[in-house]
Amino acid sequence: MQVNLMIKLIGSCVFLVTGISFTFFSQPEVLSTSSHGSAGFSSSSPYETFDGTNLGLSFQYPANWIMFEAGFDPVFIKDFEGVVSFDIVNDNDHSKQGNEGILAGDSGLVNPNLSIVSLRSPYHNLTLKEYAEIRSYDFRQLFSDYYLHMTENSQSNETIDGYPYWVLDYSFRIDDNTNRYGMSILLIRGEKVYEISYIADSYEEFIRNLEEIRKVIKTMYFVDSTNQ
Repeated sequence: MQVNLMIKLIGSCVFLVTGISFTFFSQPEVLSTSSHGSAGFSSSSPYETFDGTNLGLSFQYPANWIMFEAGFDPVFIKDFEGVVSFDIVNDNDHSKQGNEGILAGDSGLVNPNLSIVSLRSPYHNLTLKEYAEIRSYDFRQLFSDYYLHMTENSQSNETIDGYPYWVLDYSFRIDDNTNRYGMSILLIRGEKVYEISYIADSYEEFIRNLEEIRKVIKTMYFVDSTNQ
């Protein structure tokens, strides 16, 4: 189970950085997260709270999303500290099975996916822009054979719990019939790096979930003792 989840999450993080420019992550509006989870959702809404000490991040998410969570063996992957992934299931999608049910060789995602990974930074004293340049290069190399189109690559005017973040929007083509659309958010906090990745199989499906993801991000705050 843990191996399958790790493959799923690594795949999601890989898939997530190819974009269509979605400006709500770079609008001048500043999202306030100082209320620690109270922004975005009313108390009567069907949402649950994720409070992972390994991940170091707490937030609210729709109760109908399917959550997968696991840690990593430090001997196997030394830099990973926490990870959580969600299959984004909408009210009219209950007939769909989870992404873990995809057959080998199937190039499609059953549901859009949101994944959050925290890891110890392999670099020291890098600025957010410098780290984003490294990750952008990684993505371009990784997707060099898949017609990668990166349309947003800039620092957002918004923050997560007071920390600035970088947005990479992208799309890429797997074959003549399959395109993926994704977004990756990069954030540095002390010795940790956070990557929030979102991916969907179609442009329409990608757009449909953006506002919900925006609400989730508005509720995020850090729960560990990392110094600023």
